[in-house]
Amino acid sequence: MSQSGATASMNGGAIHLSLQGKGGVGKSLVASLLAQYFMCRGHGVRCLDTDPVNQTLSQYKGLQVKHVKLLRDGGIDQRGFDALMETILTETGTFVVDNGASTFIPLWNYILENNVIGMLRDSGKKLYVHTVVTGGQALADTLKGLQEPGGKYGGPDHHCLGERIFRPC
Repeated sequence: MSQSGATASMNGGAIHLSLQGKGGVGKSLVASLLAQYFMCRGHGVRCLDTDPVNQTLSQYKGLQVKHVKLLRDGGIDQRGFDALMETILTETGTFVVDNGASTFIPLWNYILENNVIGMLRDSGKKLYVHTVVTGGQALADTLKGLQEPGGKYGGPDHHCLGERIFRPC
């Protein structure tokens, strides 16, 4: 992480979003590892779970995860994303957000349609998007999931979306 990124995290200005359009690839594991990493380094960590189907991150009791309710009448309620943004913009801490596969497209569309990246930047916060790329049969699906956010966002920081991709040898 860059010095400015480390400073943003320490000052409560970093949001780490774990997302991927494919289910069961380890998004919640990545989110839990990020949360533990920042906690061990003395950051005030706020964990949020936006998965309406499988609240896996919420099951890590030591992380004191807040579940963001997005499901209403069998569908995704966009007002839940407003509540998520209000929390991120008005409260302090290093945020780790675990997003489920079922809310991947709605959340990313919300981010794009509402200029969330610009809003966060203007508020002195920095968004880090962490995605999982698997090997084997799921490789194509997870790469497609990586292209979705990177393919639609062409802002000045778009290069950060693909900066750290690790593949098995």
